[in-house]
Amino acid sequence: MTYEIDIERVQKNLTTLGSEASPSEAHGTLCGLLCSRADLEPQEWLALTTSEADAIEQGDILAAEAAEWFSELFFQTVAALSDNNLNFYPLLPEDDSEMVQLEAIAQWAQGFLMGLSLAGIEKFTDYQEEVGEFVEAMTSISSADDYDLAGDNSDEEAITELVEFIRIGVLLVNEEMNPLRVSVDIIEDQTLH
Repeated sequence: MTYEIDIERVQKNLTTLGSEASPSEAHGTLCGLLCSRADLEPQEWLALTTSEADAIEQGDILAAEAAEWFSELFFQTVAALSDNNLNFYPLLPEDDSEMVQLEAIAQWAQGFLMGLSLAGIEKFTDYQEEVGEFVEAMTSISSADDYDLAGDNSDEEAITELVEFIRIGVLLVNEEMNPLRVSVDIIEDQTLH
């Protein structure tokens, strides 16, 4: 199953809900929260990401529609993180310049770290060593927009490798912090044999 997210729609709905976060940062925050809090509800993530909780409660139709769309994004992200085929990808712009992509990667990493922090994760000694190493690397990546690009094809290759590192690292963190979150496909396969 492929999980595609319309980044422009994310930006529009973030604006509707009064958030100054970029789509990449908001998705990173969601992923950090989901990795560290299996009991997270969509409303909690929205309250941490936006400032329009009052508007939703007061009947603002646009805010309510945006919140509903974000609830769908929430559950789609939960499914992607739990997908047996490893179809999780960080939300990043695809067709922009390498510099714009690098800035979005840094924003995604900042959001991911913020999500872990908002969930109360302060140390990683209770997890595999790789989890702490990945979080440490994400701290460096969060300032990736300061990197100098070579201005040739190696930039695109480096960005692809960086995205793949993040993708696999997030899946590792999710698996380590949420060992009981098992995909339905695995459960069905085990009961059929």
